[in-house]
Amino acid sequence: MPTITPDEVVWSNDGHTIMLHIERENLEVLDVSCPHDLAFKNDIDPDAVDTDGDGFVQPCLEGSKVGCVVKHFLNLYGLECNIGSCAPEPVLEISWCLHGSIHDIDQAQLWFVPIKDEVFYAWMTQRT
Repeated sequence: MPTITPDEVVWSNDGHTIMLHIERENLEVLDVSCPHDLAFKNDIDPDAVDTDGDGFVQPCLEGSKVGCVVKHFLNLYGLECNIGSCAPEPVLEISWCLHGSIHDIDQAQLWFVPIKDEVFYAWMTQRT
């Protein structure tokens, strides 16, 4: 599950996407697509822990009282959660991490980076 550890932030690159409305220099989040919605249940990481016993591992949902934490934070804060940069596109795939506990979401913070952010992509591919 993507949470912060004392040594490192764990990034989840599991297929979340953001749909944007682009009008000149203004960007508006229209929708957030979660690959773990009921229609798309799957086991992303075979080593991940299924905390709710449903047979599926959903890092953005496991133990959450607000549903998908990525959707939750983007609906509350929009693009303020973004720490990357890339050319705007109507649909952006993102990587995300959660700083804090999914069980205490009011004290947590979610950050995301577009997959097409060149610096992040270089760092991510170097690590894997």
